[in-house]
Amino acid sequence: MNPVSVDLNDLYLFAQVIEHHGFTAAAEVLGVSKSHLSRRITDLEAQLGIRLLQRTSRRLSLTDAGEALHAHCRAMIAEALAGEEAVRRRSAEPTGLVRASMPVALTDVVLSRLLPRFMLRYPKVRLAIEASNRQVDLVEEHVDVVVRGLSAEMESSSLVQAPLATARWGLVASPVYLAQTGAIDEPDALPGGDLLIYASMNEPAATLRLIGAHGDVIARTIQPRLRSDNIATLKEAALAGMGIASLPLYACTHEIEKGTLCVVLPEWRARDGRLAVLFPTRRGMMPAVRALVDFLKDELPPLLG
Repeated sequence: MNPVSVDLNDLYLFAQVIEHHGFTAAAEVLGVSKSHLSRRITDLEAQLGIRLLQRTSRRLSLTDAGEALHAHCRAMIAEALAGEEAVRRRSAEPTGLVRASMPVALTDVVLSRLLPRFMLRYPKVRLAIEASNRQVDLVEEHVDVVVRGLSAEMESSSLVQAPLATARWGLVASPVYLAQTGAIDEPDALPGGDLLIYASMNEPAATLRLIGAHGDVIARTIQPRLRSDNIATLKEAALAGMGIASLPLYACTHEIEKGTLCVVLPEWRARDGRLAVLFPTRRGMMPAVRALVDFLKDELPPLLG
């Protein structure tokens, strides 16, 4: 990257002369002499090799080159102020209320363990957590943070979306059920009528979508035995031997370890599993909100892998 050939302070001084409509007023605001200010602008013009200002005893006006430079100087100053604000906010102690909406399953299984640790680390932050899979209007509902799967429809194109973590999804079933059905060693062997699918009841058709280790995708329209957007319901049905459930594996860790559930077709994933965090804007984000977003980015991945 090439270094800037002019003194950035001179660009700032130039912008101040324009903003205050002259050298005298700008010098008073900046606390420097008018002659010092005039000399710096003259040096800037000499370095650039072009006149920026037309000066008379009564009037100061911009040349075309001055107009163009002034626009960039204003942008430079705005970005510098935004950067300073970001650093100051980051260094400030997180405090106040953070309102967040997160998927039901994630809140029930994972965040119930993480959020107490967050609150111990940041005792001055208060949390209001909605466990919901619905679309949220962050601005209208005054919500600071939303966690959603990347496959979900984005609530608004004006939101900032940042990757958060990836949850492994798979197919699981009870040993009793698998003993009755026999070995399932390929996707075509899955009994469509015994599938327990994570899906809304309002979806027009249930689809089993499997993603292979090399990214190949298989999709089949099925008539599942059970469809639900509640992870606990699907897991209990699988434990009862009702069929093969599509579930995030973090929700079945203990059952898999105990052997009450077994992973079916382990080389295939039942969903993409990528999670994102959505918020209205990066600029001016309150320290408490930033603290929660950074905490989730650090603490969620080990629990979801």
